[in-house]
Amino acid sequence: MRWLDKELRILKENYATSTIGELRALLLYRTVDMINTKIKRLRAVGELGNKTKETKRRAYDQRGTNFIFTIDQTSKGD
Repeated sequence: MRWLDKELRILKENYATSTIGELRALLLYRTVDMINTKIKRLRAVGELGNKTKETKRRAYDQRGTNFIFTIDQTSKGD
């Protein structure tokens, strides 16, 4: 299924501040896998930047892990 311009606009406008679950709620006809694949392709060509730190924190909270913060804490001592 081809991505509509409206869907691409929603993804690009909300990517930095939305978790995958939140993007899934905005893109009703797209699965999480479809969204992740499109994100990877857009990032590869430089059309998407990075997520905000707060968005990353929410994403890890939703997954039930604090892995990113463990990495941040150990890298400060280097």
